[in-house]
Amino acid sequence: MKRLCFLSLTLLVILRFCSLAFAITPGVNQSVHTSEELALKVEEKYRSIKDLSMNFTKTLKSEIFETQKETKGKMYLKNPEKFRIETKEEIIVTDGKFLWTYSEQNEQVIKSRLDRSKNIFKPNQYLSNFRKEYNAKLTGEEKIDKTKCYKLVLTPKKEDTFITRMIIWIDRKSLLAKKLEYKDSNDNQITLVFDRIKINKGIKDSKFIFKAPEGVEEVDLTE
Repeated sequence: MKRLCFLSLTLLVILRFCSLAFAITPGVNQSVHTSEELALKVEEKYRSIKDLSMNFTKTLKSEIFETQKETKGKMYLKNPEKFRIETKEEIIVTDGKFLWTYSEQNEQVIKSRLDRSKNIFKPNQYLSNFRKEYNAKLTGEEKIDKTKCYKLVLTPKKEDTFITRMIIWIDRKSLLAKKLEYKDSNDNQITLVFDRIKINKGIKDSKFIFKAPEGVEEVDLTE
């Protein structure tokens, strides 16, 4: 149960960030004056990006775990709904229709339908409704690793949402999110740091279909 909980947190948070991370225009000094302008730029840039890959470091502070947990990995994202998240412990893949969750430790892969998976963020739907679902407040600027960033605080308009508060630090020059921090309804606090982001490198669709290693148990929940 703890593993499934941690898995859901990892997937949800990373996908939320990755959608925002699509908003990148290299080498351009972006001038954003209001929260509405920043949110609009994110939406517009997202629609223009075909695929993206990045490394991430995720830190989780939770009442479920006695100690702070850190995870490093890599993520691939392709519009409109394909993604692949790789860590040493697990691999999460979707082709936009099916979702595969592979645990190396358990030697098991679970296949389910993406549209039936709860707490799974779908990037294209999220950004197309960004300003409808969240109140965005640009609270100022801060430096993250010597990089000047906009500090954007997001609060959901609905009370019964999984994420109760989120903060995103966005590079002023590239509109690349340097850091993300959020708190969920279970009082888990998650921090994400991203680097080595690559855009439109022509990621093949085969990257988003999982092939189970020999000897791995396959659990099919698609029916």
